[in-house]
Amino acid sequence: MPRQPAPLHPPELAPPAGAALDDWNLLRSFIAVYECGTLTQAARQLGATQPNLGRHVRALEKALGETLFVRRPGRLEPTERAHALYGVTAPMKASAQEAGRLLAQSGAGPTGTVRIAVSEVYAAHVVAPLAAQWLAEQPGLEIELSVSNRPDNLLRRDADIAVRFFRPEQEDLIAVRVGATELGLYAHESFLARHGEPDSFAIPEEAFVAGFDRETSPLAPLIKGPAPAAPIRFRLRTDAMLARQAAVETGLGVGVYLGDVAAGRPGLRRILADRFGQTMEVWLCAHPELRRSAAMRFVWTRLEQALRQRLGGPA
Repeated sequence: MPRQPAPLHPPELAPPAGAALDDWNLLRSFIAVYECGTLTQAARQLGATQPNLGRHVRALEKALGETLFVRRPGRLEPTERAHALYGVTAPMKASAQEAGRLLAQSGAGPTGTVRIAVSEVYAAHVVAPLAAQWLAEQPGLEIELSVSNRPDNLLRRDADIAVRFFRPEQEDLIAVRVGATELGLYAHESFLARHGEPDSFAIPEEAFVAGFDRETSPLAPLIKGPAPAAPIRFRLRTDAMLARQAAVETGLGVGVYLGDVAAGRPGLRRILADRFGQTMEVWLCAHPELRRSAAMRFVWTRLEQALRQRLGGPA
């Protein structure tokens, strides 16, 4: 039996049906002609010349091996092939227009939403006032505050950026130390005027100490030297830090503050500094997406500058 000649192209190497379109201008011209119905109007829409668009359509027809338009009096009538081609290429026009809008916005400022994880106290006294400034400056920016005293997981994208009071352990995070503050015991001047400045943890019985309700945040690590002879009595108990501090600022008791926050609250004075306190490092952390997001980089830069200035951290 005579041997059959081998095919020029084995099946697995056969060239794909249809032509590869490497020149996107051909499709751009086709879309304009399809939508306008004439070369003249399409050329006016694209700011091109009519002969140039005619060449683009003919080149596309040659690549496809089919006619795309039939000449009628005063117009070009699309063929079935043209209708099918337009159905798959029309989204390109919308995508190009969206890309143009994004490019136009890139010079106007950051756009998009940035979620910041921050503690209750820092959200109220530090980040929210800063965010108000950023939003006034950048109309395309949106800020979400994830307010909690528990750390959010940035790698799971619970937040984009976080302010933390401990060194982060997740290796893939972007993190910088922006300074340090100190937890201390504070009282209002009106309290001290009535009771005098205490020299021990024996706070007058008629005054209250604002402390925790359900949180397991013992004060023992903050006590320097011998522990108090008797347990510290919390006559007002709540896990809401802002509520505790509001009570302290009425002048009826004492409570725990971060030093940089207390410095901005009128009438507060630190007490028992040699007996009670703890230095807290402040870290700014972000998801690796920071490198690709203009909005995240804007917020990060402004927040880092503000925290370093507030906490005296190195530039």
